[in-house]
Amino acid sequence: MNTINKFKTIIWLGAVIFLINACSGTSESVEFPHNNFTEEDYTKQEVYIEMRDSVKLFTAIYTPKDTTQDYPVLIKRTPYSCYPYGADSIPEHLSHNPDLVASGYIFVFQDVRGRWNSEGVFENVKPPYSLWDDNATDEITDSYDTFDWLVNNLDHFNGNIGQYGNSYPGWTTLIGARTNHPNLKAVMAMAPVTNFYFEDFSRYGLCAMNYIPVLNAFGTYKDKPTTESWYDMKDSIFYTDVENKVGRPYYEFFRDRLALTNFDDILADNVFWERIKSHPNYDEYQEKRNWLNYINEEMKAQIMIVGGWNDEQNLYGILNSYKIIKEKNPETQFVIGPWSHGHNKRRDSLYYLGNVCYGEGISEEFQKTVEYNYFEYHLKGIGSPPDFNVKAFDTGEKEWNEFEKFPVEPDERKTLYLGVSGQLTADKEHQEGWRTYISDPKNPVPYLEKNDFQRMAPKSYFTADQRFLQGRKDVLSYTTEILDKDLTVFGEIEAYINFATNLDDADIYVKVIDVYPDNRTTEETDVEGINYQGYQQLVRAGYIRGRYRESFVKGIPFKRNEKTEVKVPLLEVFHTFKKGHRIMVQIQSSMFPLFDMNPQQWVDDIYKATKSDFKSAEHRIYNDSRIVFPSQK
Repeated sequence: MNTINKFKTIIWLGAVIFLINACSGTSESVEFPHNNFTEEDYTKQEVYIEMRDSVKLFTAIYTPKDTTQDYPVLIKRTPYSCYPYGADSIPEHLSHNPDLVASGYIFVFQDVRGRWNSEGVFENVKPPYSLWDDNATDEITDSYDTFDWLVNNLDHFNGNIGQYGNSYPGWTTLIGARTNHPNLKAVMAMAPVTNFYFEDFSRYGLCAMNYIPVLNAFGTYKDKPTTESWYDMKDSIFYTDVENKVGRPYYEFFRDRLALTNFDDILADNVFWERIKSHPNYDEYQEKRNWLNYINEEMKAQIMIVGGWNDEQNLYGILNSYKIIKEKNPETQFVIGPWSHGHNKRRDSLYYLGNVCYGEGISEEFQKTVEYNYFEYHLKGIGSPPDFNVKAFDTGEKEWNEFEKFPVEPDERKTLYLGVSGQLTADKEHQEGWRTYISDPKNPVPYLEKNDFQRMAPKSYFTADQRFLQGRKDVLSYTTEILDKDLTVFGEIEAYINFATNLDDADIYVKVIDVYPDNRTTEETDVEGINYQGYQQLVRAGYIRGRYRESFVKGIPFKRNEKTEVKVPLLEVFHTFKKGHRIMVQIQSSMFPLFDMNPQQWVDDIYKATKSDFKSAEHRIYNDSRIVFPSQK
């Protein structure tokens, strides 16, 4: 038995002891269900709920068979299907949290307008048209009308509604709160979408090219309700062997096409893709779909935002939705763990992201002590609610901390400069110097070591070892001396890169990396076959399309060979760089095909560029470039 299996066995035995103690009353941290239901104790009803404009939304309702008591509702509104369809079809799991199922809730799932078995026309992250037109419908009105129907039509209902969901359903959860419906008492928005210009499909002017293989699932419209997928995922293009899902070489597939104009065979009928291409700048269209503009309002329901520091899709929405909502809703709570997208819904004994282990029972602990208690208290009046304001996980120390607020004011801001010899140092060099590299669109920097085809970016890249890029001359590395004490960074790292190029445009990427000691001691949770000595763990990557360095509203070219300061956005981190480790910063101009490649010579619209527009460029990084770390003593 290897060390990991031994460790899992220890954890399993510990969990058994924990459950025995809990059931005997010796545990005070978890309140166990007052019922003991399984999925077999629920009955299913399928209905079409009519909206104010007569459009009908498919809704599946699962109610406990025990009718001697009343139950609250837990609802999820989703574009991803209420599968399985059919009145006699009960899903294997009604919820990711079995304790909620055991306790007893009326679980409600609804296909949002225009998706799957619902009527109407779908619009991805639809603006709140009803705020400007009393006769318009949107997800606010659809949510409100659904809540009203539940209140007026459900039997054995205690009158309290809770809503939850991850990613897009996290966004519909925020919309539910925004309705201020009197019966909605508590929401838990997990990794909520807020603004597609800065998360998911676009990022700070870049096109998230890795989403192209899944875009037809979001932008292909249907003409009637259906329980079968209607969109073409173009498997014959992406796979050499469709039946066995053997993909084409990932890197070469995108590099050979390169220009965004070369994907019409995949996306020709995609309405959403056409809208992305039509609005490369942050224009009125984009601003209208920024949901941070609409959630800065007082809301009646208790709100909890949940997410993970390693969320490769919606970290922007996680952090910013909490900041905005908290302004007018001071009771809003925030949980941010080590998770990637949606991983708080898992129940792994050990939580790994790639080769990095963050600890045991992290998601289960959250579900039992936070999620379960949250809904039990606010929807049933049982027990006590979670009593923290902010619960945040230090991804370096690998432990939870609680805070009164977020962001936390740093004890100090530690500024490190990018030295011409590759050192990351607090000593600013007064003599001007620089390092150069060639950015070649025919040989962009890969963001993954393996060249396997991916429908979407694998979540593990957020912690991946960056040593696979050693030897590339188009990646500049800057490293501190070995740390003589812990450095805890909590907040948004600021990157000010003094930059020049011999052409007109460029993308700039800044990666912050935790370099493990060369003499690191083997740990019991280490993945077999991985060399952790000198491991370069990615902690955060920030990026910007250079033309938008002054404003996302309108791009401007660089003046050739002229030194220009570019602030590269880096979202917040909570990470302790431990004594004996080193901090590394890497600068590059591509992460391919996570994002599209910049042509580097000026074109008015990169979405209209052709392969002939892409040119190699020489970029220069000056030694007075600086990285500012908000640190806690």
